[in-house]
Amino acid sequence: MLLFPKNINHSQASSSVAWRAEARANQYQIDLAGIDVFDSSLLALLLDLRRSAASEGLALSIHNAPTKLTQLATLYGVNELIS
Repeated sequence: MLLFPKNINHSQASSSVAWRAEARANQYQIDLAGIDVFDSSLLALLLDLRRSAASEGLALSIHNAPTKLTQLATLYGVNELIS
């Protein structure tokens, strides 16, 4: 399972090629338990990872999403990404 770091900002999230490789190596199992500081770029990254997983016939599985991320996803209308 890919454990995300404590902080994700725009510059970190924008290196999606590296994130895709890491997520693929972990069968698109994402653990957000350690994440504390983030913005909407995290949602963009997760959407990108979901598209990447779907292109391989797999599903993105997100574990331990923080409440703030769930609220942000609802605000942006992509709450199905988290659930």
